[in-house]
Parts: sequence; C-alpha cells; structure tokens
Amino acid sequence: MGQFPLPHAVTDIQCGDDLETKVTYGRKATIAQLLATIVQSLLLVNVGMELAMATVVIGSLYKNPKAEFLLSDSESSWYGSILYLCQPIGSVLSGYAQKHFGKKSCVVLACVPSIFGWILLWYANSVTMLYWSTITMGMGLGFNDGPAYSYIGEICEPRLRGIMACVINMACLIGVLSSFGLSYVFHWKTVAAMSALCPVMCLTFVTFIPESPIWLLSKGKNEKAMNAICWLRGWVDPCVVATEYQELIFYYKMSVDQSKKIRDSKGLFSSFSWIKSPSVYRPLRLATFYYIFTLISCLTPCRPYIVKLMYESGVKDTHSISLVLFGFMQLAGSVGLTLTVRKLGKRMLTLSTLSINTLAIFMFAVYFVCINYKLISSDPYVPMVLYSIIMFSGAMGMLTVPWTLVSEIYPNEAKGFASSLTTAIFYILTFSATKVYLNVENTLGLNNTFFMMAAFSFVGFIYLYRNMPETENKTFMEIEEFFVPRNEQTSTELLPRTV
Repeated sequence: MGQFPLPHAVTDIQCGDDLETKVTYGRKATIAQLLATIVQSLLLVNVGMELAMATVVIGSLYKNPKAEFLLSDSESSWYGSILYLCQPIGSVLSGYAQKHFGKKSCVVLACVPSIFGWILLWYANSVTMLYWSTITMGMGLGFNDGPAYSYIGEICEPRLRGIMACVINMACLIGVLSSFGLSYVFHWKTVAAMSALCPVMCLTFVTFIPESPIWLLSKGKNEKAMNAICWLRGWVDPCVVATEYQELIFYYKMSVDQSKKIRDSKGLFSSFSWIKSPSVYRPLRLATFYYIFTLISCLTPCRPYIVKLMYESGVKDTHSISLVLFGFMQLAGSVGLTLTVRKLGKRMLTLSTLSINTLAIFMFAVYFVCINYKLISSDPYVPMVLYSIIMFSGAMGMLTVPWTLVSEIYPNEAKGFASSLTTAIFYILTFSATKVYLNVENTLGLNNTFFMMAAFSFVGFIYLYRNMPETENKTFMEIEEFFVPRNEQTSTELLPRTV
C-alpha cells in the first residue's frame, strides 16, 4: 500500500508550535461525543426491548389458560433462546459490512429487520408467528452490537471511552425496563407496536452523526475523516485536531503494516485469518471466558423464565411488579457503573460485583434448600431482594463490562471482524445456556442448579483475577501491548508510540 499520505486538510494548516502539543478538549467535545453515542443508543434501547420481550410474552402465554394461545415447556425454551441463535448470522455479516460500508450503514441494516420483527410480533396469533418475529429481530440484532461498540471505541477520547460504552449499556437496560414497565400497563401486543418506534427514531437521527474517522481514513476519505474529527471534538477548526489526526494516521498505518497479508486476501471469510494473530485470539479468549462467567453469575439463562422462577420461589401475586423492580435495579446498577468506572476501573468493578453475585447466588441456593426441607416458610421478599441484588450488582460490572471491552481490546484493522465475532460468540453461548436451562433445573432441582452456578462463579473470580487487565483510561496501544508485549511483536509492528 505504501505510505499513507497526510491529507492537505492538515498539511496546509499553519498551526505553529502547537502542533506537537496534546490538546485537552473541553465541554463541547464531550457534548458532541455524547450526542453521537445517544443516537447509537436508540438502537440499543431497541435491543433491550427485544431481549426483554421474551420474558414478557412467556410470562403471559406459558401454560396460561386465559391466553389466546399457549406456550409449552419446549416452545417456551425455543422462543426464549432462538433470538440468540439467529444473532450470530447477522453478526458475521456485519463484520464484512463494517469493513466495506462503515458503522453507520450497519445501523441502517439493523433497523429494518427490527421494525419488521416488531410488526410480526404485533400481529402474532400463533407460536409459529412468534418464532418468525424473533428470528427477524435476531438477524437485525447481529448488525447492531458489534458496530455500535466498535463505533464508540473509535470516536471517543480515551478519557470518555469507558463512560460512553457504559451509556450504550445503560441504553440497553433502559429498553429492558421500558418493556417490563409497558407490559405492566399494556397488553404484550401493544408493547410490541410501541417498541417499533425505537428503530424508526434511530433511522431518522443517524444521518446527523459522522462516520468513524478511522474507517474513513481506511477508505482514503481524508477530508471527511478530518471533518468527522472536528465534529466529534466539539465542532472545532482543523488546526485544533491536527495532532490527534496525525496520531490517528500513525495508528492506522501500524494496523495496515501488521495486517498486510490479511488485507490483500479477498472474499467474505478472509477476515477469519485474523484468528491466527495473538493480538486477536488472546483478547478473544479473555472475552469469551469472561462472558461465560457473566452468563452464570448474572443468572442470564434464567431470565426468560423469571416469572416461573419467582413463582417457585414464593412470589406468586406480584410478577409484573417484580419485573419492573428488576429492570429498575439493572438500570440503577448501570448508572452506578457510569459514575464510578473512571475512578474504580473495570477490573475492580468486575471482581467486586462478581464476588457479590457469587455470594447472592449461594444464599439463593441455601434459601431453596431451607424451603424444600421446610426449615423455614417461603417469604416473597427474600427471593426478590436476592434477585434485585444480582441484577444491580451485575449491571454495575459483570453484565456490562464485557460489552465495553469489545470496543477496546482489538487492533483497529481487526476491530470490525473481531467485535462482530465476539458478539456472535456471546449470543451463541447465551442461546445454549438459555435452551438447556429448563432441562438442567428439572434434572438437578433449583437448589443444586444454584449451588452449581455459585461454584462456577467462584472459578470465574479466580480466572479474571489472574488474567483481566485494566483498560480504563488506557490508549489502544497500551491495551494491545498487554496482549502482545513489544518483545513479541514483529519489526513492522514496532512503530512510535504515538497513540
């Protein structure tokens, strides 16, 4: 490819002695990056509503003689998990789309199937239509998560990257709370119709935000890249962002040199060659194990069956209120993460929330044992408090941090492919765990199932304590060097540390 030239938008600007000085951007830069994040967050609100809708529908139709049609055990397990199975298909395709068409195009591709999925759910009058609606939503879901998180990672300053990723996570939890809250007031079909507004709004506003500057650079659109950076740093003049722009070019050139052989290969699946690179497979391994422990410690496989779980725990008359409470606790935990992540860091929040969840799950199992052996009478407040603690603690760390890591831990040239592959793995794991949960619970019983989850969560604490780095307020270069130290890098990778 040769040398990547500096665009005339930079070279023609006379910035004097300030060119080599690090610029500290002000409030306008924060507002600009927040606006871009909020537009992306509209689709994440939609994702949260899609993920929560299975709980709402199953709670309304599962063995309910008053419902218009019923869901059996098998149908409930398929409906509760099939969304996660379809997502990886769209996710793999989105990795290709990110590279060739950009992050904003993936947002559009995500909105269209989501709108059709909500319409199908609105008209659903059979289990088959329920399946088709969630399949359609799942395809759109795959085009959303990876592009959204990689977009935030690429447009934000290091000081804001963690917070903005937390805003994305918070948006998803706002969607969950919205679905639970609306289902308390409206019929589930009405909730489906109202939910279609989120992707429609996202389609409307996405045209007003810039594309990722580094993607524009990769396509040789240098002027547009400069304009995007100026917009994202508070609508400033090019002279103000000249230093950052040059650093971005050096970072991009390093990624190009590192991936020349992969970049020259053609075809939809050529990006899978990245899996051979330690700069990809090492962070991918960490993210995968992290998410496995997230699934267990946050009781994710149980979520489509929360109403059933609460009923078996002694909460028999307040199902809808419980759903709203749990959604609120998740949102509160996400707010807590946003407020504390810069001070405490992701590693500390991960280990502390995992410890709390492990203890809460263990106490849940002890509670079930006491109920089964009639040592105590069932009390609806005990499971509600324990589950609320798990929801709050998980959202403040274990449930949300792995998604923020997706935007930080991969090299630029592999970011689109690797982030989409990671989210695909996440959803395949979620599908598998959700699909088998009822069988595991029926085989082992609630108490033994929760004892097993507590044990695996403890194993997760040991693993993450030993292997998880701190990424908060770190540059991409510093994060990459944790996974591939400089003494392991090839000579083409050892460029000046300018980012």
